[in-house]
Amino acid sequence: MLSELLRDIASDGYPTDYLLARVRARRAALTADWGAIRARGLPADVTDDVIWERFLRELGWLRSQMSRRLRASVDPLFGLFELKTVVLCLRNKAVQRNAEIERLLAASQVSDAVCRVLMQESEVPAAVASIAVALEPADDDARSLQRSYAEAGLKGFETRLTRDYLGCMNSARLHPPVREFFASFVDLRNLMTLYKQLRWEVVDAEAFLPGGTIAVPRLQRIGAARDTDGLDRLVREIVGRAAPPLATAEGSLETILLGSLSSRIRSLSREEDPVGTVVDYAWRVYIHARNQSLLLHAGHLDPAGLEQELVA
Repeated sequence: MLSELLRDIASDGYPTDYLLARVRARRAALTADWGAIRARGLPADVTDDVIWERFLRELGWLRSQMSRRLRASVDPLFGLFELKTVVLCLRNKAVQRNAEIERLLAASQVSDAVCRVLMQESEVPAAVASIAVALEPADDDARSLQRSYAEAGLKGFETRLTRDYLGCMNSARLHPPVREFFASFVDLRNLMTLYKQLRWEVVDAEAFLPGGTIAVPRLQRIGAARDTDGLDRLVREIVGRAAPPLATAEGSLETILLGSLSSRIRSLSREEDPVGTVVDYAWRVYIHARNQSLLLHAGHLDPAGLEQELVA
């Protein structure tokens, strides 16, 4: 799926030592930019699509600067981010915001084949069908994406697409820091799935993904038993604290888990492997975009509530 999702960059980038020096400088600038945003607020013309477009442009710069070998190691992470680009374009297509689609694709690393579908297909169902075939060449996989869309709309399509992508990454040979990222990311998704099942008293053993550090049968047993203490134990193992009460908005747990994931990724940048430093920077840029989006929609939150939702 990865080779069908991302466009190829034929040229080599810069020497890795030079790139890492630039990444560290841009990391410091990112911190300064967040301080300025907190002091002055977001510009009035900022939208979710604008935030994501800026995020994509920074990832595009990063990907273009890397050597082919380093790029190949980190591309699985870029592919995960670009899944959202595909879904955002489909959402814009549903309301005929074609200019927004063009802006997003101009900034993205999505392959030419997928770009053509998103630009040329006029209706969302036809675009979904074509994207499913482009990204999932196996007939059964393509049909499962189309069924997910037919049954649950774009949300169902996004869930299935992400699940299929993470399944591909679980069976792929990944560079150790990238493998560690995906294992932690799968843990986050599985814990959020378990939290929702317990909160809404739903049992779905097939919803949990393999590839994390928490065994799927353990998650299934806790879900089937509706064991909230078991959820607390799992969250403590991952982040060192209990899960928030089930009555609390699920964003609270997601913020806790994202903060823990960010801490683990930051530790990768302190190792000698340059892949860890690049993964750390790409994730910081993502969290920067997420926090901006939260600020954009935070009118209903008091200052203390907002601080609890932002990821450090």
